[in-house]
Amino acid sequence: TSSSGTYTVPPGVSYIRVRMVGAGGGGAGVGASTAPTGSSGGTTSFGSFTSLGGTGGTGGTSSVVGAGGAGGSGGTGTANVRIPGASGSNAGGQTAQINPVVSGYGGNTVFGGGGAPPPKTSTGGAGATNTGGGGAGAGGDYGLVFGGGGGGGGEYVETLIVSPSASYAYAGGAGGAGGIGTGSAAATGGAGAACQIIIDAFYGYASSGVVGSGVDGQFA
Repeated sequence: TSSSGTYTVPPGVSYIRVRMVGAGGGGAGVGASTAPTGSSGGTTSFGSFTSLGGTGGTGGTSSVVGAGGAGGSGGTGTANVRIPGASGSNAGGQTAQINPVVSGYGGNTVFGGGGAPPPKTSTGGAGATNTGGGGAGAGGDYGLVFGGGGGGGGEYVETLIVSPSASYAYAGGAGGAGGIGTGSAAATGGAGAACQIIIDAFYGYASSGVVGSGVDGQFA
């Protein structure tokens, strides 16, 4: 789930390292009547830095193959490392009537976590908890509907803040919901995973390097 609040920097901290990932997009639903797109994942922020959530995968009926959601990108602020989330994949094809149509995988992030395709006409696999991974598309069924596309993974951001302020506001993004299909062979796309924020606080310096450090907080 998403969370928000204020992070208070402990006394004596020289700098902090912020690592965070936006939430994953939901996978597409399937169904003969509708095959809706999954919802986009929420943006995660810490102070002026943001990491964007992945977008939802898309679905289709008849001969339209579900497209994968785009990975997260952009965001505001200056960061040392900024890595877009991977896009979800398209649904696969089929070789014989007895084989179901495979749905698309959810996009991974630096933490992995993309959802796995399910059996036919089943709910797509959800992104792994607090990785920002995208949800997989719903499973299709030969001759009725194509599998849904997977949602995109959230963007990863890592930065060092030297001489930090006394406190920073943070907000975590929620994972996108999977699309809910209707009609024959309907199934729901997998939910995208929520964000993660990790703060490392570093205390003091010495000629050989940092004297001490520790993970001060982790938010999901």
